[in-house]
Amino acid sequence: MTRVGLVLGAGGVVGQAYHSGVLAALEHDLGWDPRTADVIVGSSAGSVTGTLLRLGVAATDLAAWAVEAPMSVLSKEGKPVLEELGGDGPEFPPIGLGDVLRGWRLPSPALVTRTLRRPWAFRPGAAAATLLPSGRIDILERAEALEAMLAGKWPDGLWICVARRSDGGRVVFGRPGAPDARLPEAVAASCAIPGYFAPIRINGVEYFDGGVYSPSNADVLRSQDLDLVIVVSPMSAVRGRSRGVDAMWRRSVHRRLSREIAALRAAGMSVVRFEPGRRTLPAMGLNAMAVDRSDAVVQRSFIEAGKVAAYPKNAAVLAAIATRKSRRAAQASR
Repeated sequence: MTRVGLVLGAGGVVGQAYHSGVLAALEHDLGWDPRTADVIVGSSAGSVTGTLLRLGVAATDLAAWAVEAPMSVLSKEGKPVLEELGGDGPEFPPIGLGDVLRGWRLPSPALVTRTLRRPWAFRPGAAAATLLPSGRIDILERAEALEAMLAGKWPDGLWICVARRSDGGRVVFGRPGAPDARLPEAVAASCAIPGYFAPIRINGVEYFDGGVYSPSNADVLRSQDLDLVIVVSPMSAVRGRSRGVDAMWRRSVHRRLSREIAALRAAGMSVVRFEPGRRTLPAMGLNAMAVDRSDAVVQRSFIEAGKVAAYPKNAAVLAAIATRKSRRAAQASR
């Protein structure tokens, strides 16, 4: 059987809607259930989407939840999770300049030491994020709703990417050898945008948004025995092309993702990527935390993803999973 890795990148509330549209298209067009992925890597918004998949929520129901439409019976195990999380998604104030202009921190000894020891691994964005002031919004309260559903268990094959606040280094919770963490803490930390959300303290160490280190973190799978990796990257753009004011940022994310995908292919894995195109990008806008764009993003990403999956090269690769079924989905349909 084809071993599949699923990478769900950062992108806020809008990015989560993008995940929903793309994954719903794969489920609808290929008959592939994303819940069956052998490993799911989630960063920021992707950590929420990945967790919901592992808790039994079908991709089509993630899309239905995003647009406040009725859900199917396929997610009967996961419906209580969505109800506990608030049903129609979180509402947060827009990110403003005031969130990043309040009292920056001095570089920590840990950041300086890490930079001197591993200068080749220095990431300016991650380093700058460690200097930002603590955010004023506590996101952990939202994530705590997951605890009751999990009964203290961490779902198999779920990797949550975060960054240490002290030095910007990446930590992948759920991966063998990673520090212990409760899933609500890990998800909250992965979503904790520096300067906006308060960092999350886990076993005495503060962590924040895993998208700061990399918006996708696809390269964490390079040592895994996988045949195919599907990457959903809300923060980049197809071929790195965007006409918006965020064009330079999206081009930069696209290039970083391309390097990570090259590492996966060098390890012998096939990779299919999904990035917002010219029809989806205008719907996404500039505010990643906007809750009023989900309908348009889900609809347009669903259509775009279907076209991307149908490209001859992608279709040939995806044919290996086109008939893969989920035992959970089969049980739910009885």
